[in-house]
Amino acid sequence: MGRRRIRCLNANGIAAEQIRLVDTREDRRAEARQTHGVEGFADLQGGMDWGPDVVIVSVPPTAHMDVCLTAARAGKHFFCEVPLSMSLDGTEELTDLVERQGLVAAPGSQPPFHPLVKQVKQWLEDPAFGKLLLFNQDWGQYLPDWHPYEDYRTFYAAKQGMGGGALDIVPHELVVYYWLTGDRIERLHCRGSHLSSLEIEGNETWQILAETRGGVRATLQYDLIQRAVHNVCRFVSEAGTIELDLPGSAAHGACARRYLASTGQWEQVTPPDGFEYEQCYVDEIAAFLRCLRGEATWHVSMATAVDIVRLLVAALESDDRHEWVEV
Repeated sequence: MGRRRIRCLNANGIAAEQIRLVDTREDRRAEARQTHGVEGFADLQGGMDWGPDVVIVSVPPTAHMDVCLTAARAGKHFFCEVPLSMSLDGTEELTDLVERQGLVAAPGSQPPFHPLVKQVKQWLEDPAFGKLLLFNQDWGQYLPDWHPYEDYRTFYAAKQGMGGGALDIVPHELVVYYWLTGDRIERLHCRGSHLSSLEIEGNETWQILAETRGGVRATLQYDLIQRAVHNVCRFVSEAGTIELDLPGSAAHGACARRYLASTGQWEQVTPPDGFEYEQCYVDEIAAFLRCLRGEATWHVSMATAVDIVRLLVAALESDDRHEWVEV
């Protein structure tokens, strides 16, 4: 993700000499230097001593909070990959620092920049669709296919202690649901399982039943097993159904569909010709830069990001206790 963020900054007119990479691995620093012309530091203190205006936090989830706090304590604006943290430790201090110093704090989420996700939001807000009652999602992608150029067992997603496992997918996906609906999960029942031969720590499958503040009932499944990349969401009201199919980063096969009882017909939308998912990441960083210039407000609030952390904590508690837990 760090390499991707450098590409996104370059695509938005930020020159290599304006960027520094912090990475403990010399081979990655050398790659950034050779590929992007970006110099690097071996530790965070070196990066902070350079005097940046902004910090982009692209590290394993369990390290997010430490870096965000370092940035905020130094009065630096920051962008953070999803989730904000894997625990609530530090969230109160971080929120207070952001508010007192007027910092731009940008918990990441690039799907809202996808044309089909934007279309679904318009449909959900259309009075013809009525009140949302049911939501379900089935997300799956085989973990070794994430980074085929490296051994998946060394990747953070295979290490529970670094915030990996299928539970890491939950905040990425549910922050999109929160953005689409303005709703929040209020209570849940979660079950994690290790079913496959994958050599990872923790569970590669999570199944969740949930109830939201808005009265929606949700069924959610996330796994690192499915060989054919799969991500389908369904939104159901008494007046109709909306389906969103985003099969990985490829535009091929992606579509959004809406059925309205009033018309008795389905309508379908596909991405524009030539669309590549990478553009969502570029547009996300473009939006962050607009926020830094005071031209926009970030689409994921700190309150929402902390709500997502509470959800993760509740999911783990529910799996441990085998019962419903309030978020």
